Amino acid sequence: MEFFSRSLVLVLLYYLMWHFASLFEIAPFVSAFYPAAGVVLLFVFHFGPRYIPVAALAIMLGSFPFGLFHFWQVENFAMALRQLLIYSGAAVLARHLSLFSLPVKTLRDVSALILIVVLTTLVSAAVAIFVLKYLASVPSEELLTLFLSYWIGDLGGVLMFMVAATLFIDVYEGHHVYRGDVFERRVVWPLMLLLLIALTVAVYFMVTGVEGMVGRVGYLILLPVAWAATVYGMRFALLTSLIVNLSAVSVYLLLDLDNYPVVDFQLLFVVTVIMALILGASLEEREQARFDASHDPLTRVMNRRAFFNYGNALFERARRHNRDLALLMVDLDYFKLVNDTWGHKSGDQVLMAVAECCRHACRQTDLHARLGGEEFVLLLDDADAEQSAVVAERLREAIEKVIVPLTSHTLTASIGISQLNQATRSLEDMLSQADKALYAAKADGRNNYKVFSKLAST
Repeated sequence: MEFFSRSLVLVLLYYLMWHFASLFEIAPFVSAFYPAAGVVLLFVFHFGPRYIPVAALAIMLGSFPFGLFHFWQVENFAMALRQLLIYSGAAVLARHLSLFSLPVKTLRDVSALILIVVLTTLVSAAVAIFVLKYLASVPSEELLTLFLSYWIGDLGGVLMFMVAATLFIDVYEGHHVYRGDVFERRVVWPLMLLLLIALTVAVYFMVTGVEGMVGRVGYLILLPVAWAATVYGMRFALLTSLIVNLSAVSVYLLLDLDNYPVVDFQLLFVVTVIMALILGASLEEREQARFDASHDPLTRVMNRRAFFNYGNALFERARRHNRDLALLMVDLDYFKLVNDTWGHKSGDQVLMAVAECCRHACRQTDLHARLGGEEFVLLLDDADAEQSAVVAERLREAIEKVIVPLTSHTLTASIGISQLNQATRSLEDMLSQADKALYAAKADGRNNYKVFSKLAST
């Protein structure tokens, strides 16, 4: 059933992309970009070679109703076979060698994707010219222009389709978005920015087109893409490149700017997409490296070093402004038994589940981190003794519901609580106090919480 549904999507998507190109015809029988071949590349690469026969069917039906009547002409058959063999072959090779992964995020993935698409479209254009010369008897003086148009048009179209695909996969599969990404918590703002960019590019092309200046200043439309990539990262950069390209070619068609060289225009779209990919991946890698340096690789919460960096700042602010501050030290009961009985893989999944419990227990201004092993810590901003006890009990109950994978075994946790007071001199003091309260909770039978101030008064 899954194969059938994906095959249906492949055929439908190819058909739509084939006719999508006809909407952006910037010269007789020449489109600004040809994304249909990208459908073959994507499906065979992402889902495997078994979709090659489906791709063949999609290519045959692509130009329906005209394609079926003219498909068996020698030159048409050769062109269709060219697309199927070259793009599916490139996809199989890239898949076998694991040259990149989708969605593309790293500079390595971006570089491999660009290289594969450049070489594939180059070979495809060369074969197309061979077919046109020897089977369709196209005059030799037209071959160079046709070669460049085929190559650059396919290159821009396939790259744009792969960009759209990587955006879809990114959102659909819910990949990690680093802190600060424009789509992290809001949608209206980035959509407004994209609309503003589209309008700006459209007005810009209208003005320069009327004045006959497109050829000299057209590359300035790269500036919004560069800005989007360096400020907001990969997702927004890729969306911006698509919006810029579609806005530019729409105005080109509206104003009938046939004085601007077709190949130059196609090349402009290619450079726009490549710039978005490279600059977006650069920012993505920098932000990811910064995230990895301050977060635990398993649970994706703050590590010990980052906790002390941010925690000391929160501690000093609370003491300076005479605000409440509470620290919860959390330790899983008998966690070693989980690793010894069900293996470290089960233990890792348990730790990730507990980290999620800690995340849900915190507000936006609070901090939570994994100190090491099965120890977690929460630093609650502006929380008094009563509030911190409520959080501790809610967290204890949440952890109690965590089940060891593939078993019916549940976990418990012991929690120690400390509060900022006049005698507290540092965050390390609060940790030490919470640790003593945690030890008391362990001694009292585990699966409970203790408050240091109450221990000290007894």
